[in-house]
Amino acid sequence: MTVNRACRTCGTMQEFRMFNAAERAAVRAEKGAGHFVDDYWRCTAAGCRWYQRYLNRGEDGLLPEELRIQPAPVK
Repeated sequence: MTVNRACRTCGTMQEFRMFNAAERAAVRAEKGAGHFVDDYWRCTAAGCRWYQRYLNRGEDGLLPEELRIQPAPVK
């Protein structure tokens, strides 16, 4: 499931999806083991690392570099 949201990094409307396990673990490691991460969404644009809560842009940030969305290979 995806939703369209304004991405601060991309500067445009982008599709966001819910965090996967690696993304949840990365934010939990950054913010503390007790931090609730099940309502975070991330931008799916190539090269983007932006994430935010579903309805609260005040709780947002950048995922670690290793979780950057890679561009699709050119065929």
